Amino acid sequence: MEKILIYLLAGFLGGIVRGLVGFVKNKTIEKADHFKPQYFFITILISGIVGAAAGILADTEWQISFLAGYAGTDFIESLYKIKLGKSYRI
Repeated sequence: MEKILIYLLAGFLGGIVRGLVGFVKNKTIEKADHFKPQYFFITILISGIVGAAAGILADTEWQISFLAGYAGTDFIESLYKIKLGKSYRI
């Protein structure tokens, strides 16, 4: 149970980092002028939740769970394709 919690937290943190990277990219590269705090926090929370799910699915080491959390939905989709042998998108 303790390992699952570590994988969950590592994935959650990876998802949050991914969300923050996207936010910084949006602010610097795309020169977005507006900031909506509610949208920001919801986006970061959703990124963390998806990252946590990916982190639990990649339950080998906490570092892998962190990277899976960072990759988020891309990781989950690839894992789905590998497990079921599907070549189409979800």
